[in-house]
Amino acid sequence: MDFVLDEALKIANNLIYPKAQRNLTDVETAIIRGAWNKQDYGEIASENNYTLSYISQDVAPKLWKLLSEALGEKVKKNNFKEALKRCFQDNSIVKKNVPLPDNFGKEESLIITDNYINRPPVESMCSQEILQSGALIRIKAPWKMGKTCLMNKIFDSATKQNYKTVHLNLLQADESTIKSLDKLLRWLCSSISRRLKLKNHVADFWARDSSSNDNCTAYFEDYILANIDTPLVLGLDNVDRVFKYQEVAADFFGLLRSWYEDAKFLDEWKKLRLIVAYSTEVYIPLNINQSPFNVGLPIELPEFNLEQVQDLAKQYGFNKDCIPIEKFMAIVGGHPYLLHKAFINIKNQPKVKIDEFLQTAATEAGLYRNHLRKISQDLQRDAKLIAAMKNVVEEKQPVRIDSEEAFKLHSMGLVHWRGNKIEPRCNLYRLYLHDCLLA
Repeated sequence: MDFVLDEALKIANNLIYPKAQRNLTDVETAIIRGAWNKQDYGEIASENNYTLSYISQDVAPKLWKLLSEALGEKVKKNNFKEALKRCFQDNSIVKKNVPLPDNFGKEESLIITDNYINRPPVESMCSQEILQSGALIRIKAPWKMGKTCLMNKIFDSATKQNYKTVHLNLLQADESTIKSLDKLLRWLCSSISRRLKLKNHVADFWARDSSSNDNCTAYFEDYILANIDTPLVLGLDNVDRVFKYQEVAADFFGLLRSWYEDAKFLDEWKKLRLIVAYSTEVYIPLNINQSPFNVGLPIELPEFNLEQVQDLAKQYGFNKDCIPIEKFMAIVGGHPYLLHKAFINIKNQPKVKIDEFLQTAATEAGLYRNHLRKISQDLQRDAKLIAAMKNVVEEKQPVRIDSEEAFKLHSMGLVHWRGNKIEPRCNLYRLYLHDCLLA
């Protein structure tokens, strides 16, 4: 029998259960799954909506320590697979009958699902645009709406043209890097060099008497672009993380705009095509001639419509008689993540009663409990957001609230705009947060 990820997860669970008297948690499962697929901690954190520090400094070290104690050898991210494989070959660990939860190992599987639903004409527009010299595509959508999936779709189109692609998620950088322009640009150059398998020569290009922007531009032009003979598609995910540091943001986004302008005239820069993805409106003041957010191709990702939800259900093997699509949409709307999660759960647990599933969806007993708890925890960090969301879920009609809170709630994916007013994005959020915040 081949040693595959599912076996590794079962073995890890069997090892941890007697030590901690519990099964692997969702976040531990996500770490093992990501490490198995050679993702770094930043990528794991981003794809599963955790902070980098929580993954790299808290959960992962404790996980490797538990496995080390169970195996009697030092286990780390870079050697865990071989350590677990030895247990698999030994068979004694595999045969232990440790109780597993019904959804064990499947909680995060929708993160890497191949089920992609087109939202015409978005994909065709992006595929055509990325072929243009100096292209810039701006993808804006709230949390969990499919920005990264669309970016990967564009990468697929670029790869077919033999373009090079690099995906950088700004959630991978720690806070001290984001709030320093010099550190941010060094991180950018180093990360791109590593992804392109180029030697890191950042130090050679970082002149003390030049600005960070000039140094970064020189590195790109004279080293990165000069050492590739095909176009490079650079995807920058979650760039709104920079927004709160206005001085850094002004220089960083001004730099991206200057590269976009250079691509109109300079042959070397025509190789670079940019994709930037972000969750919220650009509320920072940027010079109109130095902003990348008023040029290029703007893309706003909508929710799935009825036909697209039906297509998604078919991809999971359900016909219209199996799944009451209208009832699902009455609870979660056309929210891609919530729909994926529902369909994969029903597929993996065919004995699930759909009416019961829908009735418990907005409760602590339902499928979305972890997702909803995270939303509640995020709101608890900001008293103004709590007050604003209470106002929203209390009313049956769209309400007008302070614009800053409205933008934040929208970027979290919790509300829809209705003109200048907002309302809950779906009944799932209205019901849960009404009970949670107004109890």
